[in-house]
Amino acid sequence: MRLTERYPEVNLEKLLESFVPPPRFQGATFATYHPDPRYPSQALAKERLRSWVRDRPRGLLRPRMPGPQGIYLDGGFGVGKTHLLVAAYWEAPGPKAFLTFEELTYALGLMGLKEGARRFSGLRYLFIDEFELDDPGNAQMATHFLALTMDKGLRVATTSNTPPGALGEGRFNADQFRHQIQGLARRFAVERIEGEDYRHREAKGLPRPWGEEELLRRFHEDPRPKTLDAFPELLAHLRALHPIRYRYLFVGVEVVYLRGLEPIPDQNDALRFVHFVDQVYNLGLELKASGAPLEALFPETYRHGAFAKKYGRALSRLAELLG
Repeated sequence: MRLTERYPEVNLEKLLESFVPPPRFQGATFATYHPDPRYPSQALAKERLRSWVRDRPRGLLRPRMPGPQGIYLDGGFGVGKTHLLVAAYWEAPGPKAFLTFEELTYALGLMGLKEGARRFSGLRYLFIDEFELDDPGNAQMATHFLALTMDKGLRVATTSNTPPGALGEGRFNADQFRHQIQGLARRFAVERIEGEDYRHREAKGLPRPWGEEELLRRFHEDPRPKTLDAFPELLAHLRALHPIRYRYLFVGVEVVYLRGLEPIPDQNDALRFVHFVDQVYNLGLELKASGAPLEALFPETYRHGAFAKKYGRALSRLAELLG
């Protein structure tokens, strides 16, 4: 079975219903989030988010929700922001949706901004993981979307990342977030979450992909539902699909095998592969690969450019998947 032979369709009528926490985070609750005592901001963010999602309308004639309409969790890679966001989703009353910022922009691109805002305005809560601050165009589109939906009463919780190199230096993204969302900033309370990446991976410690023969031997011995694709062919296939379809490539699949990882010279291909990795990771699938070392996949200019956070996240997740 090959992913390159799959061309999944998207049903707009059911798309909103599909935006739920991915399988990898099914066990993420407030009870299973254990703050690091060395970083008090983790426990504080947990309690404030839990209080926010448990808010109920006050007042008789014109009931209003107490506290901020939105919550923004600001922190580095691997400090538990997504865990807390999912925990809040489970406790929030419906209708509600959970999706990544990329999925939101892709969904709005598919539906159109006004139609997307109309559909999402029917929700009570929206949880957006990884709000991207490195693409002003998408950030402004999301700002317009949030203005349209929050005016209808939608409550929003979102996360974003601080680059690992900036941790401990006070350079969080709160000011940049406030600038991007401009007039909506007053509706959001910012919660900083400090800490260390629980994955504890550095570039020099990235796991090595298998050799070609080892990969093929493991593939043929693996009894589980699986796919096997050549890396260049996969990249070509991803170009032909709208990114919102990537999540549907893996229906019935437990393990993804990729042959011949190699440096990705085109930035658009690289960003598509980052989104592909996000889907594999979030769905809780296993990934096996042969070919070039992980640190060679994304050119240095990419990893220190405008989308550095995306590539940092992808390498962190690839390290966990292949480790």
